[in-house]
Amino acid sequence: MNPESRTAYPPAPRARGRFKRAGVVASLALVMASGVVGPATPADLDTPRAAAGPDGAGRCGPRHLDDGARPHELADGRRGCRGPRGPRGEPGPVGPQGPPGAVGAAGPAGPRGETGATGPAGPTGPCVGLDSAQESEDFEIRLALIDGRTYAGIRDQRTGEKQTALWTDLTARPDYPAGGAAGVPCDVAVNAHNRSTTVKRIKFDVITTTGQIWEAACVAFTTTHPATLNCADRTGRPKPWILVSRQPVRDAVNGGV
Repeated sequence: MNPESRTAYPPAPRARGRFKRAGVVASLALVMASGVVGPATPADLDTPRAAAGPDGAGRCGPRHLDDGARPHELADGRRGCRGPRGPRGEPGPVGPQGPPGAVGAAGPAGPRGETGATGPAGPTGPCVGLDSAQESEDFEIRLALIDGRTYAGIRDQRTGEKQTALWTDLTARPDYPAGGAAGVPCDVAVNAHNRSTTVKRIKFDVITTTGQIWEAACVAFTTTHPATLNCADRTGRPKPWILVSRQPVRDAVNGGV
């Protein structure tokens, strides 16, 4: 076959790739030989690097920012590139605590305040009292003070009787001391004596919260069974309370008011 008549076939795809890469390398070699640019890597071809300054710091490009760098102004006013911030260091040890301050001396006591006014007197507490007497074999007498009321009692002592105390309220009798200047009864006493007659006169005394002494008279009857008290006059009306004449007074000798 005639060599001139041979059919020329294009290189295979793999061969074409080798030729293309060779052309690129040759072009780069020509550029480097001409002194236009220095050596570069494929990464430099994709992302511009920061131009380095006299002190080694350059402008921050996109690739530097992606790596964590941040712009930084240099002393001469140019913009450099500062690396990413390092991890935070451990906190330093806590220093020893200083000694507590001295406690100051207590100040002098203030002057004593004025004495306050005396408060009003409180209510008088409840008075209770009890007295008894037995001047006869037939009966005995009691006198009791409870809640401001005075009660006279008699109890028969004779054989076969109930020997139960019978009470008479003397509070309702006229002139019973119930407040004011007379005060109210605060203690009681019995005045009885043995007489041969069947009528036994008995006196009941009270002393009040104002120091006054009042008296009431009754009669004990033994003709009834059991014995009873009668504190009314002959007409049947209750005998009144009487203020004893005289009343005790300070420094008195066989006297009074």
